[in-house]
Amino acid sequence: GRSATRDQRSPPFVKKTPLESGALLKRRVASRMAASTRSSTLPLHSVLLLLAFVEGCSAFSTPVLGGLGLGRSHLAPSAGLQRGGRCRVAQPLRMGTDIRYGEGIRQVRESNDRILPHMHILRQQEFFRYFAVDLLSSCTYFPTADQPCDMDRCEIEGAEDVPEVLRERDAGEHEFRLDGWVRWDMPGDFTEYYDVYSEPERYTGYDGSKVWSFIHERISFQEQVEEEFNAWKKDFNRAISGLHTSISSHVVMSMEVSEEERLIEYKKKIRDIPNAISNMHFAYMIQLCAIKEASRRLNDCSYMGTGDAILPSMRAITDDPLLSCPGVQEAARDMRAHAKLPNVQIWKARLRTRDLLRVMNCVQCNVCRLHGKVAALGMATGLQILLGTEGDGGDVDGLHRVEVAALITLAAKFSEAVKFIDTMESLCEAEAATAAAAL
Repeated sequence: GRSATRDQRSPPFVKKTPLESGALLKRRVASRMAASTRSSTLPLHSVLLLLAFVEGCSAFSTPVLGGLGLGRSHLAPSAGLQRGGRCRVAQPLRMGTDIRYGEGIRQVRESNDRILPHMHILRQQEFFRYFAVDLLSSCTYFPTADQPCDMDRCEIEGAEDVPEVLRERDAGEHEFRLDGWVRWDMPGDFTEYYDVYSEPERYTGYDGSKVWSFIHERISFQEQVEEEFNAWKKDFNRAISGLHTSISSHVVMSMEVSEEERLIEYKKKIRDIPNAISNMHFAYMIQLCAIKEASRRLNDCSYMGTGDAILPSMRAITDDPLLSCPGVQEAARDMRAHAKLPNVQIWKARLRTRDLLRVMNCVQCNVCRLHGKVAALGMATGLQILLGTEGDGGDVDGLHRVEVAALITLAAKFSEAVKFIDTMESLCEAEAATAAAAL
């Protein structure tokens, strides 16, 4: 978790330093248990179970780099997995140290199955499927060299049946604010339309760690992130972290491996990363709040003559009680309040969302680059709706087709990732219960 308030970093009744909390906790508990065991007041099997619990808790206090839940640790194998890959005895959902949005996370998990089918329906519609993307641009952030990638997995074919009315609309909607949140690839000689539904985000074998390192170390904020007046920086970092978790979820869920191997990959890439899961739920809540804010625009759109197929599901989403839940709306309220604190330089966050889109040109897997650009646009659109230029919100009536499509596409991916994580956590719980029963 990365809020400026103390209750999001650690419980107020625990005094600890970031680097010694886990080890200190284990030493204290081990010392007390040793005394209890010597006096025969604590059974041996209880000692073993408590040690397993403390081992799991120690991972919750792993230092966060620059206030970011997914920093360099997101790119490295988990120490827990290197010790054998078993799930530790832990809470039903691994939320890390970030408990501020626990109620919103609970509401999202309980209601996601109601939202997800409508998201799937929307993603199948042409309005949300097609994006003009430049896959030929060179990387301008760091030197790159060709990396091996399975051509069948990394390459993507352009869409052939793009409606002419959609092409014409995109060509006409090319205006944007120079100091705004969003950028996208304009239709032209070097762009081609791609279908993000028929070519889904998936595992390709491509190693994108260099790009993610740049995103977390250069695009995410690093300086004075823990200061209360910089809470807006934490919000931005948390959203980036959540985006990374969502992408990792889609990669892992699409791997053609056994259930056991998938569980190992899940723990390595998601579960054992501090705050990865809570950050993704936070990012999803931000998207849901943006959809709620733009509901009038989304519900009144004709969708280029395809409204009959789209509006029932769109209205089911915008009218769903989840989007109005106080725990979910708290994420947007906090973000706006933080953006309006004195001396906040929110323009720096707007600059970085544009860098986020452009750094996707450094991704050398075409299907990965495509989905990375759409995700970056979707996140920038959500921030534009909620914050605008000064934290008061943006003009939803001026949203372009590609912005609406990216907003819904990213929200749908978050929804799918929430379901996947819940499934994996259930498997982890079962594995932990089996391990405990064997003691």
